[in-house]
Amino acid sequence: MENKKLTLYRILFLGLALNFLIVSFAKENLVKKSTREHEQIYGLTIDDAWYDNIELKDVIEGLKNLEVRPTVRMVMSREIEPAEYVKLFRAVKEYADIMVCPVDSFVMKNFKDTNSYLKRFEDSYEKLSPYVSIWEVGNEINGTEWIKQKPEVIIDKVSSTAAFLKSKDEKIALTLYCTDSPHQDMMEWAKKYIPTELTESVNYCFVSYYEDDNCGYLPEWESVFKELGEIFPTAFLGIGECGNTAENATQKSKISMAKRYYQMPKYHERFVGGYFWWNWVKDCIPYKDNEVYEAIKSYRR
Repeated sequence: MENKKLTLYRILFLGLALNFLIVSFAKENLVKKSTREHEQIYGLTIDDAWYDNIELKDVIEGLKNLEVRPTVRMVMSREIEPAEYVKLFRAVKEYADIMVCPVDSFVMKNFKDTNSYLKRFEDSYEKLSPYVSIWEVGNEINGTEWIKQKPEVIIDKVSSTAAFLKSKDEKIALTLYCTDSPHQDMMEWAKKYIPTELTESVNYCFVSYYEDDNCGYLPEWESVFKELGEIFPTAFLGIGECGNTAENATQKSKISMAKRYYQMPKYHERFVGGYFWWNWVKDCIPYKDNEVYEAIKSYRR
């Protein structure tokens, strides 16, 4: 009888120990997953403006030579079907994570209603989802000056697209355009027009900012991200576009600006970087002996 009790205790002990190991393993995986989501994003932008002058192999070589695996923001052109991007996405995916922008703000007006906008994303999802880590559901959505649509129309487009992609368990990003009056032009707009359902569902909220468009004005970024973090209470925050795009931009000015953004401090507890230099291919490829490339490559040094 005593031996049976002893055996029972041993079985009970082994069961508890096994349960402890399983729970510990699950928690460790959860921590690892959470840590991965909180890592800083080292972003670059690739659009379609380079095909006539630069070879894809040179772009890939530039990605391969980086010291940190980047997140490449792929900006799709309206006239190119998603299926035509498969070769490019497949090549880039080997050396970078991909955040895709199927509709840039400057062509959003060409998608007249929610159905046409959503279809662009549905078609992109069908062809490109195996390669995409983050979907930019709305780019510079407060840029009504050039989007030329009412805020309500823009928000309905973005909300429908966000709901579609979240139903597929995808990560989504929303990008706002910052001016030299960030509180008035970005924060107040977001508070007025973006519904809570959307502010609480996006995984990332990024800020697009070009100093050349704002007479060299430098926002008080800590204040900007503090307020943005209150509007988007769970989203990771960062810079979604930047670059020295002025016609008189010099090599020296590009290097200075690249360092200013890619070496930004962590302005908010949920700040994850990003940056996504707009003319990365134009400014940095071919990469050998390229000082702008090296300035961006020196990310967080």
